[in-house]
Amino acid sequence: MEIWLETADLVAVKKANQLGVLHGVATNPTIAARSGLPLEDLLERLLEAQPGPVTAQVVSAKAETMIQQGMALASFSDRLVVKIPVTREGLQAIHQLSQQKIPVVATAIFDLSQALLAARSGATYISPYFSHICEADQDGIETVHSMARLMHDYGYAAKILASSLRSTQHAHDCCSLGLHAIALNEHLFDEYVQDHPMTVKTLKTFDKDWKAAVKNKLYSQTE
Repeated sequence: MEIWLETADLVAVKKANQLGVLHGVATNPTIAARSGLPLEDLLERLLEAQPGPVTAQVVSAKAETMIQQGMALASFSDRLVVKIPVTREGLQAIHQLSQQKIPVVATAIFDLSQALLAARSGATYISPYFSHICEADQDGIETVHSMARLMHDYGYAAKILASSLRSTQHAHDCCSLGLHAIALNEHLFDEYVQDHPMTVKTLKTFDKDWKAAVKNKLYSQTE
């Protein structure tokens, strides 16, 4: 499963990259606006901070302009993935960009029909808003699971990238559902990678026992 970090915080990105678990960085218009930087500056810094892909979303409601913006993003870096909302206009843009081999995240997805349409139009990633779906529908987890089964059963190449997660339990749910990728905000990412209390307890026992053991030369230079 791919782990994406949803943030414009360069320090958070660099720290996550040092762990070796980060696949890429996801942004949206809200995240980009809060950064206080021109979009091109933000994207350049995020690309420099880690070796993976970075997503950036178009900000037009019209297909023609979405396509123009998507092409501009693609020309900026071959590691940029264009995010496009799944509307009628968005589907046109997804189709046209995918025809030009430009990777696209179909975003703002809330139901199965949107996932199907996005996959048919050629999206690289299908991005359901996981927490919103679960809050609006008591069978929300099953709805997202149905999206994953749809991709598998009909042989679509699109990956499911679950975004808008609110808890580590949501992340665990996505793992259990067999989704391809999750996007975590920086606070949830920190919580997700924190040391497990049982691991910490076990290591304390190891440390106590080791200190009571006969000393050896192998670790003498590191202690």
